[in-house]
Amino acid sequence: MSNTDKEKQALEKAETVYETGEIVTTKVYKVSPEQKEELDRLSAERLEKLREEAIPKIRERYEQLVKLRQQQPKADDNGKPPRGFR
Repeated sequence: MSNTDKEKQALEKAETVYETGEIVTTKVYKVSPEQKEELDRLSAERLEKLREEAIPKIRERYEQLVKLRQQQPKADDNGKPPRGFR
């Protein structure tokens, strides 16, 4: 597989990867201040947990893309690829 094929495949893969977390919404008409405080606390805890799980995955994918780009041949001053890489 050529370098351009690898780069294209990595780019396609990067464009189709999504980090998702569970987001639950519901209509709430009336809650006590204590219930609201508890719901807010639970919501904040869920959000923090999702971030803790997603950030390492995002960093790992970013490092893979950086490593892949470092392996790609650099273009010369005229913007042309190095000789033999056309």
